[in-house]
Amino acid sequence: MAGKFDQIEAMLRMALGSELLSRCGDLPYTVNQSLVRFMRTGATLPELLRQIDSAVFNAVYTGTGGTMVVTLANGRRVRLTSAFISDLADRLLAIAYSSLPASPGVQDALYDFSREGSFAAMRELVRRFPMDGEERAYYLQVLRENGQEK
Repeated sequence: MAGKFDQIEAMLRMALGSELLSRCGDLPYTVNQSLVRFMRTGATLPELLRQIDSAVFNAVYTGTGGTMVVTLANGRRVRLTSAFISDLADRLLAIAYSSLPASPGVQDALYDFSREGSFAAMRELVRRFPMDGEERAYYLQVLRENGQEK
């Protein structure tokens, strides 16, 4: 995951705000360590997603004193929901598999993971893997209907 730490930290800072990230400074390292370990273990993508989701939730809960309210870079205060944290965890996990070679094994794992509801896996499939027009249209529609094109 060399070079990916900065991506992880930037994504967390944008989503959670600098103030919270300064209180939970170990969160980027925890996520990075989980992603590095994943590459060396037989863990599944859903297992890793649960691990990252839990780490982010615990950091936000602890860092906000249980209020789940963070201040973003624009000064806006928002209450983070479990759905937001789950989506963030899914996007963080995508950092791990986005750099893997486009192999049939990776494609199969992403197909399985997308069936479990991973929008990041769906985006990766559409972006990197060949599929027929109907299948691509289906994935794009699901992403669009859920506000997950990006």
